[in-house]
Amino acid sequence: MSGIRNKKTVWRDWLIVAACFCGTLVIGLTFHSLGVFFKPLERELLESRTLISSGYTMFMLGVAVSSFVAGRLVDRFSARPILLICALLAGGGIALCSQIHTIGQLRIFYAVAGLGVGATWSVPGSAVQRHFHGKNNSGLVLAIVISGVGVGGLIFAPLADYLIINHGWRQAYIIIGIVCFALVGWSALVIKGRPTHDDISAVQPPEHINKSSVSAASISHIIKRPTFIGITFLVCLAELTFQAIAVHLVPHATDVGISATSSAFALGIIGGISIPGRILAGIMSEKTGWKSVMALSLGCIALCIIWLLMLKSTWMLYSFVVLYGIVHGMAMTAEVGILGEFFGMRWLGGLLGISSSIAFIAAALSPYILGFFYDSTGSYTTAFFLIIGLLLSGSILAVFMKKGEQK
Repeated sequence: MSGIRNKKTVWRDWLIVAACFCGTLVIGLTFHSLGVFFKPLERELLESRTLISSGYTMFMLGVAVSSFVAGRLVDRFSARPILLICALLAGGGIALCSQIHTIGQLRIFYAVAGLGVGATWSVPGSAVQRHFHGKNNSGLVLAIVISGVGVGGLIFAPLADYLIINHGWRQAYIIIGIVCFALVGWSALVIKGRPTHDDISAVQPPEHINKSSVSAASISHIIKRPTFIGITFLVCLAELTFQAIAVHLVPHATDVGISATSSAFALGIIGGISIPGRILAGIMSEKTGWKSVMALSLGCIALCIIWLLMLKSTWMLYSFVVLYGIVHGMAMTAEVGILGEFFGMRWLGGLLGISSSIAFIAAALSPYILGFFYDSTGSYTTAFFLIIGLLLSGSILAVFMKKGEQK
């Protein structure tokens, strides 16, 4: 009988991993593939890159709001209704993009989609850490779930390009919207709801933290601590860099003479290449901790942006994609794991939601700012140098960040 129960437990564990993976798959689907629609929208609307980028800004603002609200709610209530509502918003918002005729519609429909997509980051990220807290290979399991973002990019960026070429960009939006609804809807049926009493008692903070202080602290106290503010700054750097690349890599590559198909495929490869980076981050975290993983990844991302500045040919584009994909995957996994490492599991959903929502707001501005720099100067050079400086400062900050409890 115990063997049967053990098999059921293992089956349940991996079913939760699969459901959380499908949730993060939607993050990858949208973050990687929506950039493929940039030039079709530019041709259709006959507007500047600054205005087209404003649609992605509204999307990221929606993601920020959703991540924050869902993260707070999932600490107290069942995940099922939260994810079901978000399935309708994500799928419906993307499908409605098929009816875009003005910049105003672009902004509204992208904002609606973002309100649905944000929950697929904070809810699966906190749920899987809670479920596997204290178990063997918990870092690796988190890395597998976060790898859904990479798999989503690998699959759906090329698929979006294929759909646009063969069926038109309007039909492509409808198909992708249906897929989003199906993935988030299935996740809602499987992911465990509100943490039980046993879950709460199990989610204690790490040994290097004063346990009584953390468990007594509320979210409002934790978010004022220098450590939390510093972690949020690091998360902002990783997210804003990725959004800048996700939206502007294809336009930048085509500007230097690389084909649109090769550029779209390269954007998708970032997601695929990030998968081993995410797994590597999980393995490294069990030896060095998430702080070291974050410091290393931000420094390496800065080096990748320097390479992007010199982009002139297809082989250089794919070289950038391979290098950036790996370290980007490491950073994305570290930004989830580092909060659990510093503050434990009790308020993880809320802390992840707050940190991510701030980062997504910063990320929402980066495509718009890059579009503004391009329209003003005719190139992305100034914006890229600014990003490089921020990444290097973040890497140094992570190295010197202390793990001790902040009073």
